[in-house]
Amino acid sequence: YARALVCANDEMTLGMVVVDLCFVTRELTDLARAEIEKQTGIPGEHVVISATHTHSGPSGFAGMEYWGSEADPRLTEFLVTQIAQSVSQAHAALVPAQIGFAYGHLDTMSRNRQQNNTTVIDPQVGVLKVQQKDSREMIAVLANFTAHPVILGSENLLLSSEFPGQACRTVEETLGGVAILTQGACGDMTIERNGPPHDEVARVGRAIGAEIIKVSELIRVVDDNTLFSQTQNVDLEPRSVSSPEDALVNIDARTQALADAKTAGKPKRILDDLQREVYAANTTSMLAKMVVETPSILEHAIHPRIQVTRIGPLIAVSMPGEMFVEYQLEMKQRITQDTGQPAIVVGYANDYIGYIITPRAQETGGYEKAISLVSYTSGRTLTEAAMSIVRESMAK
Repeated sequence: YARALVCANDEMTLGMVVVDLCFVTRELTDLARAEIEKQTGIPGEHVVISATHTHSGPSGFAGMEYWGSEADPRLTEFLVTQIAQSVSQAHAALVPAQIGFAYGHLDTMSRNRQQNNTTVIDPQVGVLKVQQKDSREMIAVLANFTAHPVILGSENLLLSSEFPGQACRTVEETLGGVAILTQGACGDMTIERNGPPHDEVARVGRAIGAEIIKVSELIRVVDDNTLFSQTQNVDLEPRSVSSPEDALVNIDARTQALADAKTAGKPKRILDDLQREVYAANTTSMLAKMVVETPSILEHAIHPRIQVTRIGPLIAVSMPGEMFVEYQLEMKQRITQDTGQPAIVVGYANDYIGYIITPRAQETGGYEKAISLVSYTSGRTLTEAAMSIVRESMAK
């Protein structure tokens, strides 16, 4: 699905679209924005297009800068049509509305996979409720939760919206209107699950949906037609990538270290860490080959754009990749401290530049560091750029 919310006041119209894809590319975003502007008149730069990050969505629309393979133009055309149609339908259905926002909490649903704990997480479920002004009829619920939709795993070959889709269906069946679930900064966040994958998709989705329903029913809507949208280009540093030859040497060294530890009877904890290093070394080797074959991969990643929007009481910071959750926690706290308004971070928005890791992850390593395209300093650069836009918005 492509699910859209369009809001308008006398000065501005903006849209937020969430699609059941692993990510969206800059090319897909630009094409969809152009078609949206053609159909509705909404300026393309006033539209946020983000992905739920389901790992069971189609990926053939991405080109050489993303997967190292050519994009299928038929799929790109289909996605552009569907995205634009969702916004066009929402735009045609504009009615006077009231709005409200609140947070819910799901403390046991996610885990920090990079730190292997349930401490450094964001358990908040942000809920923006949009209701018809002259009735209690629901127009839309825009929610935000932070965790990788990876329940079905790599062995699944079926298209699926994963738990975000189930959460939206649960909300729509109860409240009506359109339910939209945005993904947060889930670069290091995974979803807690146990049991048959398809059963878990349903259970987790229902649990998230139930929290959204609960919070929505407690929100008191008000007249607040505040709208703001600003996009900014940001320049980042590329990460250092070893040569393919050096990467192969590193694989051999990591593999030998694991074998030696097994022979020495080292405890499971140490063996698990060494196995993780072997996996990371293989991932780095794959990336090293891709960078040689397609140098534009790094060049594309270091010139992203971010977007900050405000819908009524809510400030949304849209980021173009898999940002680690620490940056999200910081931005939400700082935005509320500086503006008095609640905030969410929308990941996988308008483009994709891969993982945006922390200095800590740079030292501790792992898959996210191994596959990242931008320097570990990028999270700080992007965070400060977003905060600069927030400060500018306060003066308008």
